[in-house]
Amino acid sequence: MLDENAYRDTYNSVNPLQCVFERAILRRCCGCQQTIRRNIAEREAAGCLSANAHALCTELKKQMRHAAAFTLKLTHPDAPLPHGKQLKLQCGGLLGIAQLMGENELTEVADIYAALSAAIEKYGCLEQLPYQEIIQAIRAYEPRSHRK
Repeated sequence: MLDENAYRDTYNSVNPLQCVFERAILRRCCGCQQTIRRNIAEREAAGCLSANAHALCTELKKQMRHAAAFTLKLTHPDAPLPHGKQLKLQCGGLLGIAQLMGENELTEVADIYAALSAAIEKYGCLEQLPYQEIIQAIRAYEPRSHRK
């Protein structure tokens, strides 16, 4: 049995910049050129190679979470999200951004950082992204069901 505190300490020491979209990366609905994957004990982790990319993704996730609060039925906006809602926010939101860039019928985003960079180039900044369109993708995203 793994001591959870020891795992957390090891995780933080080998993965100092935890990928903001780690759940999407590990679920394999998204990939990213800035991601490094690590195995810690029997678990997998995703880290970010760039402090600038990490800061950009952190701000994007904050903006998406704020915009999608009603859609995700958040009663306490700052409370931690359950796993399913995290997946809807991360995978759905990133798929929505890729769709803004003309990618249709996507089931995964090949490169989060490239899609985000292209969106910023097109719209000017994160605050100018059309979050109402992104929210539609968040609402529509359904994590795959567990196999029986």
